[in-house]
Amino acid sequence: MQRRTLRTRTTLGLPRWFWVSVSGLGLIAISIGLIFFLKPNDSRQIPSQAAHFSSVIKPNETALQPNNAKPLVAEINTDSTSTQTFPIGSIEEACRLHELPPYEDWDQYGEDSNKEDPLTLLLASEECKTALERHVAALNPYIWEHISTHLQFALFEIDKPLTFERIFADPLGDFARVQDALSRTECLLEKGTKINFELKESCHADALMNYALFNRFCYYWERVMSTSYRRMPRPDLTTEKSTSMWKVSLKERWVKQKCLQFDPDLKLSEDKYPNLTQLLSSFKDSRSLGNHLIRVARRRHPEFADPEDTLPPNGLISNLIELAARLGDDAAALTRMQFEEQGMSLGRFRGLLANPAWTSLRTKNEPSQERLRQTFELLPIFTSSNFEFNWDPLVRHLCEPPFAKSNHPNSLSDTEEREDSTDPQSCRDVINELYIDGDLTDSELELIDQFERTALKLDLYD
Repeated sequence: MQRRTLRTRTTLGLPRWFWVSVSGLGLIAISIGLIFFLKPNDSRQIPSQAAHFSSVIKPNETALQPNNAKPLVAEINTDSTSTQTFPIGSIEEACRLHELPPYEDWDQYGEDSNKEDPLTLLLASEECKTALERHVAALNPYIWEHISTHLQFALFEIDKPLTFERIFADPLGDFARVQDALSRTECLLEKGTKINFELKESCHADALMNYALFNRFCYYWERVMSTSYRRMPRPDLTTEKSTSMWKVSLKERWVKQKCLQFDPDLKLSEDKYPNLTQLLSSFKDSRSLGNHLIRVARRRHPEFADPEDTLPPNGLISNLIELAARLGDDAAALTRMQFEEQGMSLGRFRGLLANPAWTSLRTKNEPSQERLRQTFELLPIFTSSNFEFNWDPLVRHLCEPPFAKSNHPNSLSDTEEREDSTDPQSCRDVINELYIDGDLTDSELELIDQFERTALKLDLYD
C-alpha cells in the first residue's frame, strides 16, 4: 500500500513543463495528419483575397453586366478648331446640323437653284423628324431660343402651358368655340366691363388664344417671322452660330408643314368671315398697337376713313389674344410687346410686373448688387400673389453666362463691353457682398436663402 502511494506521488510530481511539451507535440502531429489527408488532388491554388473583389465579369454574372446605355451627350468635331457637344436625341445631334454648309450660304438653295434645299433633305430622316416633333411640340411659340425676351413664360407656372402642341391640338374645335363665344354678349365684356375671369371656361378663353396663334403662325407667317436678317452675308458667322440658325430655320419649316395639315377655311380673313372680323375690329378696350395705329390714321385723315374698314389681320389676332387675357386665360395674360398684344396689362398678371425693376430684370446682365437687390424687391410680389413661381429659370437667368452686356460700374454705356478682361462676378460673390454690407431685412434673408439653395442645386454657385 505504501509502495503504490509512493509510485502515484512520484508520477504526479513530474514537472509541469513536461506535460505542456507532450500536449504541444500531440497537437502538431494532429495538424500534420489533417493537412496530409485533406490536401486536394489537383494543383489548383486557393483563390487569393483579391479574387473576391475582382471587377472581371464572369459568364454567369449577367445580373451585374452593364445595360449598354448610350452616352448622354455626343462630341462632334465640326472643323479643325471647333468641337460642339450635343445631347443625344437633340435636334442638333439627330439632324446632324454640324454637317450643313455655313448658314450664310442659304441663298444657294431653293426654287431658283439646282441644289436641293438642305432642310428638305434633313426632314427625310425619320430620326430627325422624331427629334424635331418632340422638341417643337413642347416649344412655347413666343420663345424660339432664348427666354429673356419673354422671361415671364418661364417664371410662372400656369394650368395650360402655351406650346405648339396646344395650338395644333384641335384648331377646328377651337374655331367653333371662338364663334360660340363671340356670339354671346357676356363674353364680349361690354358695358364697361374690363375683365371677368369667372367666364374663363364658359367663354372658352383658351380657345380664343389657341385660334389666334394658329392663325398667326399658319396664315400670317411673314408678319411674324422675318428671316431676311439671317439671309444677309455674315463673314464673321461662327460654326456654333451657324448651327443655331439652321436649327431655327428647321423649326420654322416644321411649323409650316404642320399648318398644311389643316383646312385653309380656318383662316381668319374679312373675305371669308366679314361679320367676325368686323366684330373683332370694333373692340374698344383693346390697347394693341394695331388698333392704335388705325385710330390715329382715321383721326388724321377722316376724309379717307371707311367706317366699315376692319383692322389688319395682325390687329384682329391681337384683339383675340387680349380678349382671352381679359376672360382669364393665363397664357394670353403673359403676352407682351413682341407682337402687338398687351395681355400682361389686361389679364390676371396686370400690374404685377409694372415695377420698373421688371424691365431691368428682363435684360440678361451680369450679376451685381443692384441687380440682385432689384430682383429681391420683385420676389415678394411674385411669391405673395398666389402664383406658382419657378425659381430655376430665374436663377439661371441671373447667374448663368453668357451675359448680354456688362453691368460694371465703370461701363461707359449699356452697349459697350467692359474695358478690362476680367470675368464677371459670380452670384456667390455678389451674395457675399450683400452679406458683408448688411442692412438686409428678414424677408430678404429668406429670399436669399432660397436663391442660394437653388443656385447650388443648379451648380451655378461657384
